[in-house]
Amino acid sequence: MIVSMSKELPPDIMPFLHDLGRRDLAAKTIAAYRIDVLAFARWFPDSAGEPFSARAVTPTDLRDYKSYLRIVERRQAATLNRRFAALRAFFRWARGAGLITELPTESVRGVPAAPRSPKALAKRDVDRLIREAERHGQPRNLAILQLLRHTGLRVGELCNLRLDDLTISERRGTLLVRSGKGDKDRTVPLNNDVRRAVTAYLPVRPLVTDDHLFVGQRGDPLQPQGVQLVVRKYARRAGLPDVTPHILRHSFAKHILDAGEDLATVQRLLGHERLETTAIYTQPTARDLEQAVRRLEAEPEA
Repeated sequence: MIVSMSKELPPDIMPFLHDLGRRDLAAKTIAAYRIDVLAFARWFPDSAGEPFSARAVTPTDLRDYKSYLRIVERRQAATLNRRFAALRAFFRWARGAGLITELPTESVRGVPAAPRSPKALAKRDVDRLIREAERHGQPRNLAILQLLRHTGLRVGELCNLRLDDLTISERRGTLLVRSGKGDKDRTVPLNNDVRRAVTAYLPVRPLVTDDHLFVGQRGDPLQPQGVQLVVRKYARRAGLPDVTPHILRHSFAKHILDAGEDLATVQRLLGHERLETTAIYTQPTARDLEQAVRRLEAEPEA
């Protein structure tokens, strides 16, 4: 496909794309590089007054292109940074191919993007999902959803749980979570909703020799794909698209911070090694910003 387009490509770009093809990159990645590098190559002659080639491009040209994208085309930071990532790949290739000796991209920085809060569901949406499992679900699936919702476990951590990791009494419950990240175990408390769901599941759990807490119909340990199917099934019933176990983890973190808990507590619950990782959940979501602006609306007159 790339070869058939050679007539419309500047000479330096064609071998670059062929080289990408030899690296076993995804077709979409190669197509994205082609679009972004070609966009710059088409802009360059009108700006610089000469045909595009890797050798002709200077840092000043790239800074002018950056200004053009921001001011004239009004591109967002994510688009601009993607364009320059493709150009950096192109000029690294050009240096390796002997077309240039210095990288013109070296001194050109990207545009800082506004920090984004991880995708999380509103509390009422998580409640809708749980309600569907309560109405139509099996005890195992409800226990899975309640654990994800109220502990913030990673899907791999949930699948790795053993029966001995669980301690439940009438008033208390804890879970020993063996994390695959950094080999640091942590103990997570279980609230009443989780204790009730897990307690209802244990009597109907298949009697198998395997000691994993959650097992499939054949008695094998439940795999991450199985957990994803469970979440997707009840999310679809609740009319919630694109919900994953990790979104439930994000939702847990966001809701518990919104309830007033401090970052250090949430860090321990999530098993983060660095507090900065937990701090991403303090970023306001689009919903938070909308609600903040709405508070300024004038009250209706009596």
